[in-house]
Amino acid sequence: MFALALSTVMVAALAGSAIGQTEEEEPLTYHVGTISDMVSANPFKACCSSEYEMLLLNYNMLYGFAAEDLSPVPELTTGCEPNSDYMEWSCPIIEDVTWHDGEPLTAEDIAFTYRFILDNGIDTFIDYLPFEPTFETPDPNTLIWKSTEPTQAPTVPPYIPILPEHVWGELDGKPLKEIRAFEEIPAIGSGPFQLTEWEAGQFWRMEAVEGHFFGDPMIDEIVYHVYGNDEAMVQALNSGEIDYAYDIPPTLARSLEGDENIGIVNEAADYHTNLAFNFGGQDKWHPIQYGTPPTTEPTNHPALHDHDVRLAIAHAIDKQALVDVVFQGAALPADTFIAPDKAFWHLDIPAEEEYVFDLEEANRILDEAGYTERTNDGVRIDPESGEPLVLDIVAINNSRGSARSGELMAGWMEDIGIRFDIRVVSETKAYEEWENGTFDAYIWSWGGDPDPDFNMSIYTSDSCLAWSDGCWSDPAFDELYEEQRQTFDRDARQELVHEFQRMHYEEIPEINLVYPQLLHAYRTDTFEGYVNSPTEGGAPIFAWRVDSYINLTPVGAGGGSGPVADEGGMSTGLLIAIGAIAVIAVAAFIVMGRRRSEEDEA
Repeated sequence: MFALALSTVMVAALAGSAIGQTEEEEPLTYHVGTISDMVSANPFKACCSSEYEMLLLNYNMLYGFAAEDLSPVPELTTGCEPNSDYMEWSCPIIEDVTWHDGEPLTAEDIAFTYRFILDNGIDTFIDYLPFEPTFETPDPNTLIWKSTEPTQAPTVPPYIPILPEHVWGELDGKPLKEIRAFEEIPAIGSGPFQLTEWEAGQFWRMEAVEGHFFGDPMIDEIVYHVYGNDEAMVQALNSGEIDYAYDIPPTLARSLEGDENIGIVNEAADYHTNLAFNFGGQDKWHPIQYGTPPTTEPTNHPALHDHDVRLAIAHAIDKQALVDVVFQGAALPADTFIAPDKAFWHLDIPAEEEYVFDLEEANRILDEAGYTERTNDGVRIDPESGEPLVLDIVAINNSRGSARSGELMAGWMEDIGIRFDIRVVSETKAYEEWENGTFDAYIWSWGGDPDPDFNMSIYTSDSCLAWSDGCWSDPAFDELYEEQRQTFDRDARQELVHEFQRMHYEEIPEINLVYPQLLHAYRTDTFEGYVNSPTEGGAPIFAWRVDSYINLTPVGAGGGSGPVADEGGMSTGLLIAIGAIAVIAVAAFIVMGRRRSEEDEA
């Protein structure tokens, strides 16, 4: 009764090489526009939505997500079953799967991937593998997962792309810097599409794989075009250069209304934008995470360790103004780090307990905390360090609303004697700042997984330079995180997840600003057969499943290869009639990134 098993029989021969084209044939290409290029083709440097979309298509996982509600469903396994104490799981692996180069994918590749992460200390994915697990493969089609404590980890599920041992094995034991520097294009995976080309800042190309167990798509390839700004991307959509524009601002979305050849996807708020503080410690963790010392020392302001300073800043931010001015109404004011679309796990802070916008209260807090001395230009001085409260705030140029939010917050901070110096940088530069700790706070966005475990792990001490924004460390967070990990009753675990969110809200390691909606646009006269993920309120692409890519067909050409099994990566229906309606999202999940949404960090 504990097994999560396939409900349909897997059919068809499994993955082969990318579908080829003769010289006379033109490939059927689906064109996607985005303003966010990939950071890296290396899974261990995956940061944001673009890389995670590539990983979803290029690789498979042990478990995937159900179409309806994103609950775990088997992908490379027929279903893992635990023993009575949940310390050993047996996972039968589906047969006859091959890598893109034709080599067989076996249980040993899955065991290798998990061991590779653990043995080389790759913290990007290590939290998915708790309690000192070991992995055995008594035969090519069986994985045995053992742990030192009861665990649900195999079916959380671990969001880990399975890698071919015959490609990555030569890197086992190498320095982390060398592991993270490895980029192979074409990228050998087992997914339904293969990354075959990437011109940084221009485009990346993914070619369909023939005979994949998700089904054969009608499209031959996907080309993701990278644009320098939203206006250029929307112009490309209008001209027919692209079929889908990912993440556009409300003003441009409204400008497209009324065009019979363009539809709008209105995806519900399922991630948050945050003002994340830097607490330092990157110099300590850099040798642990990367095997090398940092190139520079962290520059975090010591006053940020004072809860009163963070509390005053929280009271000096008008979140409704951010919604109205920056996001033009396409967002909700945020409080906790789990978005309200994840209704079971989300904690809604009562209005009377929220940090309301109150500049007088913010000034009172700072005065009573001893920040009474000021510079000649009115900036308060930290009584402990003697440093003015001048904070270096990084905004990311392609993260929706980041720079404009920073501008508004800088004005409010001036009214309480704190100066926000806003630096707008590229995503690549922001990643460098994060790695070295050379900032006081940044304005970015967080997505996450359907299960809250990943988002909670971000605030644990060991997550510094793995996923943590600014190396927050508090033993109480660590203990509560571990407790929820070993709580198997869902209602009891919900209480712990809510307690964690409340503690996070009260301690303020970051300030959650808004839950933005994502708006996308697509041409209704080129392709049809879109499938939302999840089916109620999700998005058709840049989501959790590859249904749309498999089902897409040119308008008027009829269905593709048809819906495929709901277990693993594909849905059995709920196609979007893309010529007739706009997709209205109600409650979704997205952004794989930093699953940072518009990039989120790594």
